Amino acid sequence: MDSSKVPRLIVVTGKGGVGKTSLALAITKHLHESGVKVLYNSFDQITNEKLCDQMEIPYWEMSTGKSAETYIAKKLGSEMVAGWIMKTPFFKSLFNMIPGLGMMILLGHIIEKLQNDPDLHIVMDSPSSGHAITMFESSHNFKEMFGKGMIVDDINRMHQFIYNEKRLRTIVVTLPTLMAVNEGIDLKKSLNDLEISNVSLIVNDAIHLSDELNNQDEELPSFLAKKVEMEKEVVSEFEGKFAKILPHLSTSNEVENIKGLTKHLEGLW
Repeated sequence: MDSSKVPRLIVVTGKGGVGKTSLALAITKHLHESGVKVLYNSFDQITNEKLCDQMEIPYWEMSTGKSAETYIAKKLGSEMVAGWIMKTPFFKSLFNMIPGLGMMILLGHIIEKLQNDPDLHIVMDSPSSGHAITMFESSHNFKEMFGKGMIVDDINRMHQFIYNEKRLRTIVVTLPTLMAVNEGIDLKKSLNDLEISNVSLIVNDAIHLSDELNNQDEELPSFLAKKVEMEKEVVSEFEGKFAKILPHLSTSNEVENIKGLTKHLEGLW
């Protein structure tokens, strides 16, 4: 694979329960196996390190708290002082009240890592929908709040990276239902309103594309036949709006699910 055609930062987001973590891991595995230098980052969630090691998925663990501490240490020139500041009730309360602050710092940390290694790509398992908006929106809010200074300078560097569509691609994961697709389209529009232009919709868990379902001779139960019919209607109604439609995989095993997803990612770039 030509890594120059792969965006440097791939943000995977969507509603909870749509399979965005499995897809983010599958994308990382697919790129890694294709010879692309890539890391998976779970953003504000705990990385399943055991699963990543088992599947040979390269990852970079960096939480919002650790990122903020590293950022403060860099600005103050002291890890000890930064650690002390992060433990104070004031800063703990600040991060609880303004979650966008920690998200902005971590996003900046990720971008800085990419800028320091021009060959590196990162697949970010982003916060779900509303939090993803907060993550991108917070930099604008804090830029307006501070006006100028070193924080604004850092935000400007972030924006130079984010608003280059060849560097950033945001993938909104949804399910093949009318409500879910409309929610995904609304999220894409909200991101576009923030001038995040390279946004793709991927439909996950489409039963009507399941190999197991299509290869069986027996008539489907009525409830399943109805679901398949509704899925096809949704796909037809929004034809051309999806970058990929991924099939339902008949497995509850996470390893097999991720392996299965990787097989359907060709042509995504």
